[in-house]
Amino acid sequence: MSVRCGDRRASLSAIGAGAIALLGATLMTGGAAVAQSGDPVIALELNDAAANAKACRLSFVIANKQTIDIDDMALELVLFDKDGRVERFVVVRSGKVPAAKNRVRQFDIAETACADIGRVLLNDVKECKGDGLTPPLCSDRIQASSRAAIGFEN
Repeated sequence: MSVRCGDRRASLSAIGAGAIALLGATLMTGGAAVAQSGDPVIALELNDAAANAKACRLSFVIANKQTIDIDDMALELVLFDKDGRVERFVVVRSGKVPAAKNRVRQFDIAETACADIGRVLLNDVKECKGDGLTPPLCSDRIQASSRAAIGFEN
């Protein structure tokens, strides 16, 4: 499209086209508002891994950058040993994470030493509950990161 400076009709047409594109993007997301920046919409950070008796306690920070609440997510994690072999699968639940809020959740991985975990993979989102949320939608919106000595990826 070509727009000349000072051509009011062309400028109004460009504004109208932009509004239609924005409306279409909103409708394609099921009406749920999502972040428009390059930031992840659901940031999931492995913040710490610490020994807790005969378990490794993994601490996660969940940042819900959406404008809708997450009522609950069931996340399937795969733990790999230091040699890169699958050690075990675990499913953890996020609980409620309100819109535009952060929550910290801790999970004890029984009979596991933190030093034996090489990395953690977010393998699947088994459940994702909230207004208009589905497991595939949540999976697409999650960005995993780690501050711990253990890597975390999706």
